[in-house]
Amino acid sequence: MFQDDILVDQDTPAETMPGVASGDIGTWPSLRSWLGCRFGPLPRSLEDLDDGELRDLPATDADDMATLSLSRLNDGGRVQVTDPARAGPLDRHRTRRLGATITRYQTVFDKAPCAVRILDPAGRMLWQNAVFAGYDPAQAQLLIDTATARDTATRLRMPGPATAEDRVCEVVHIRAGDVRAVFATDVTQVANAEALRREFIQTLTKIFANLTTGLAVFDRHRNLALFNPALLDLTGLPAPILSSQPSLIQFFDSLRDNRVLPEPKNYASWRNQIETMISSAAGGLYLEDWNLPNGMTYRVTGRPHPDGAIAFLFEDITDNVSLARHFRSQISLCEAVLDASDEAKIVFGPDNIVSLCNRPCRQLLGIDPDASFADMTLREVVTVCRDSLSRDGVWDRVEQAVLNRAALEETLPQPDGSTLICRVGHLPGNSAIITLLAQHGTSRSHAKAQA
Repeated sequence: MFQDDILVDQDTPAETMPGVASGDIGTWPSLRSWLGCRFGPLPRSLEDLDDGELRDLPATDADDMATLSLSRLNDGGRVQVTDPARAGPLDRHRTRRLGATITRYQTVFDKAPCAVRILDPAGRMLWQNAVFAGYDPAQAQLLIDTATARDTATRLRMPGPATAEDRVCEVVHIRAGDVRAVFATDVTQVANAEALRREFIQTLTKIFANLTTGLAVFDRHRNLALFNPALLDLTGLPAPILSSQPSLIQFFDSLRDNRVLPEPKNYASWRNQIETMISSAAGGLYLEDWNLPNGMTYRVTGRPHPDGAIAFLFEDITDNVSLARHFRSQISLCEAVLDASDEAKIVFGPDNIVSLCNRPCRQLLGIDPDASFADMTLREVVTVCRDSLSRDGVWDRVEQAVLNRAALEETLPQPDGSTLICRVGHLPGNSAIITLLAQHGTSRSHAKAQA
């Protein structure tokens, strides 16, 4: 019994009706949704019936003998379902099992992580789970309108309470027969993670844009996926070529055509070299300096990245190479000057290991530290000097002077009548030097006589 479309009395408890929870049929529209799937289109309101009218509606299924009777008297409405087929024990058991199954499914959907609402062809609600019921009417309608506007999944941002962040929902709309379903999943955390990822990529992009090292990242399919402006400057390749996402081989073909690769002897050997380079980079082993035909020198590094990607770094080290060559030239010149000196000189580093020994010293002592497999220590040099030049205690004093980085000068008479001057000096960087200079007595006397 209904009064102004509000349920006021019933002879069957709602919980005994299949697919109905307590309170689900408290109004005519809700009961109308529950009966509509069996008896077809029903009046939107019981007040649509004429006063005193009795309307019998048969079930839409030809095998179903049930009849729905609707009547109206004054402001009251009466709804009655009559089924002449008396249910036997098996039918009652089937009905109970069906009701239990529906209840179980409703419980599962109520605990589902997404919101679900089922609509009739006119867009009226037939059923919704607890998550969808948690949205206020305005939000629920916004979800439905957004979902039904498209056939694909759509994201929707809804303002949260004053103290909470906005909520992002992904909504999708599907059709199943004469009903429709709207699914809404809260993807706020996913959306926030994607936003952080975009910000991180933007930050990396800005960093890459300011790098002087050229960067080329190839995806697992070996197509160029990312490059920075420095790569354009170093390779001279046009931006459209790089933007077309060339393959690795096409990229290196373009470098060869632009003479930004070491000059190959022939194409076959060049292809083998490139394939070896790609394999080495994929294994994290590629590092090589390219001497280009134009005199430039590039250091190329290949590194593997997750998911099969490969990154190549191109660094212009021309100035570094030129500076290193200049330093090597200066060092060679200094060594030549020391080798041309009449004085034997040997230098010890901070760890008292021989770091330099000129030719006169090598000839005087019969040693060659550069050709030695192991480093030559101060103690070993002192031992050689004691055996070759003099066995008195002067070399103990020389050793202590070197260890203390103190100045010392000693005179060592030699068996041939000459004199050997030994000087110990301190050098920058906590190094020390021993200088050995031979002086012949006859030469000094002759010089004094002339004076």
